Amino acid sequence: MTLPLYPAFFIFALIMVTTPGPANLLLMSSGAQHGLLKSLPFVAGVTVGKLFLTIGLGIGFLTLLNSNPFVINVIKIVGTGYICWLSYKIMFLNLKPNSNIDSESKVPNFFNGILVHPLNPKGWAMVIAAYTQFTSFGSISSTSKWTLEVLIIASTFFLIQSVSHSVWCWAGSLIFNFLSQKNFLRQSIVFILAILTVGTVIYSNFFI
Repeated sequence: MTLPLYPAFFIFALIMVTTPGPANLLLMSSGAQHGLLKSLPFVAGVTVGKLFLTIGLGIGFLTLLNSNPFVINVIKIVGTGYICWLSYKIMFLNLKPNSNIDSESKVPNFFNGILVHPLNPKGWAMVIAAYTQFTSFGSISSTSKWTLEVLIIASTFFLIQSVSHSVWCWAGSLIFNFLSQKNFLRQSIVFILAILTVGTVIYSNFFI
């Protein structure tokens, strides 16, 4: 990953991590029902689970490149397509005020959190897109260089998620009320975030 490319990746990671998705909606629900303090083990589990996924896929990609480089372009196309589709779904996200889980439900724990991202299509898509769009994926000259890129991708996601997941959980009720509305401000913000996500991926593919 070159220095000029990192800001584009950071913007991509920031948007993908902070926008609504299965993990953030679960954190929002837990925060709204149980508060941030009781939900901290769950927040930590979700964050650590994504770290394991990011590093694991990074190691797997290195093996893939050494065995079948033809798959590179296929992964790029499929990953980009899924990100675009996901952005479209975000623009029309519909939350109903009565869809909150019963406040008496059990507080999710650390182990529950670890399983969230490995079972989350959005988590897989954003990590695959990060590796295929913003690194030397397909033209790796050494294992040490790829290891450094994996560390950069993983640490950036980890830092952003540590803050973002905590905010989603802490402001669970406020975020839920905002996303369940259908006013111009809400629609405009969600639309801008979705367009920025697609634009970042396209920019990294065709203009860098």
